[in-house]
Parts: sequence; structure tokens; C-alpha cells
Amino acid sequence: MKKISCILFSIQPKGSIGMHRMILPFFSQACALLALLCIQVHAQTPDTEITEHYKRMMTYHRYMDGNIPEGAVLFIGDSITQGLCTVAVWECSVNYGIGSDTTVGVLQRLADYASMARAGAVVVAIGVNDLARRDNAAILENYQKIMETVPAGTPLVFSAVLPLDERAKDIKEDRNPRIRELNAGLASLCATDERCSVVDATAALTDDTGNLNPGYHVGDGVHLNTAGYAIWIAALREQLNSISGKKPGALLESIGSKE
Repeated sequence: MKKISCILFSIQPKGSIGMHRMILPFFSQACALLALLCIQVHAQTPDTEITEHYKRMMTYHRYMDGNIPEGAVLFIGDSITQGLCTVAVWECSVNYGIGSDTTVGVLQRLADYASMARAGAVVVAIGVNDLARRDNAAILENYQKIMETVPAGTPLVFSAVLPLDERAKDIKEDRNPRIRELNAGLASLCATDERCSVVDATAALTDDTGNLNPGYHVGDGVHLNTAGYAIWIAALREQLNSISGKKPGALLESIGSKE
């Protein structure tokens, strides 16, 4: 966001002191008005969560969505989802992950996914980027809105927010206790809707300190590596199997049999 600076200055006009006294109040008032304008402009310019990357990705998502086959599983989330090999979870699937996204961004884009109405399930993995922006109560409110937006007949799977390695350089301390509290709230919220379930891979991903195991992330304490993804994939697959009663790929095979 560009900043507007207001500089107080005085003009030293040639001529009488009386002329100076007449002009100075005018410039003082003008600068005061400009300063007020500066404050208003700053106040009316929100810290947007919709990044340029988000906008670019949504362009392609809109191109894709009309051709998503019936019964496909949609994966919606942030960079951790964007890096997920969704076909390793479910063969007939689409990856709608967008790096740096938040619950606010997800809520804004759900309306563009008409394919949710014909999806076999919608998997939502979002929230870690919200931690620096809003409290848990506000995040849970957004989870509730997401639940209300996904079509009523579509199974909804939330992934619990994955643990962090607080020993990593850029991770703030005490994030994991807050994440555990948030996940507990999400589980309680999801329990109010019979089509909703939560996949929590925390126990499999953490070490004996309660942090994301260093062997499961790329070194930044947040993003999973191949081994970490394998654990998350297995947990997601198990839950989708329990919903569908079919093995991975069965939805794709049933679609092919109709053609």
C-alpha cells in the first residue's frame, strides 16, 4: 500500500509581515485538511488477503471447474494443499489449493466452484495462515460459514490444521497449543453436521516434543516434505474410503463405466 505523506511548510513571501500573517493560516488549514485526508485514505485501505497469486490461480480454477466430472473429490486449501498430490489420495480429484490462502479467501472463492454440487466430497484444509490475522473464534466462525456454503448433499471433510515445528526460525512460540485448541473447536463444530468429518493427522506427524517432526517438513517448520505428505495422504484416504465405502479409484471407474 502506498503511503501519502503530508508535509507542513511555510512560505516566506516577499513583502510585508502582514501579508505573511494572512497567508500562513491559509496554508496551515490546507495542510490540516490534507493530513485528515491522509488518515482517511489509510483507514479505508484494508490489508487485503487476496494476493496476486490468488487471482491468477482463480482464473485457471474458473477455466477448470466446468469440466470437473461428477463424483470427483475437490481439495480446497492453501500452499500445503497446493503441494498435495491429490490423485494419491483419490484418483478422481482436483487440486484447488492456493498458496497463502486463508479462510477469508476460501469463502470468497467457493461460489466459483459449481462442481461442489456434483462432487463426491469436498476436502477443506485451511487455517494456518489465519493464525497471524485473527483469533480462533473468528476462524471458527469462518469454518461455520464454509460449512453453510458447501452444498447440503455433498460430504465435507475438514483437515485439522497441521502442527508446526516451533523450533524453526520463523515460527512464533506457542502456535501449537493454539492449533490444538482450534482443532478441538473445529471437531465440535463439525459434529453438529452429520455430513461433516475431521481428519486429524497430528499424532502421526509430531515428535515427542509436540512439534512437527523435523523429518516431515522441508525445514521451514510448516510445509510437509515427501514423508510428511505420505502420512497426511494416508489419513485423508482412510477418511474418504470410510465415506464412500469404496477403494481409491472406484469413483473414477464408475464414471468411466457410464461413458
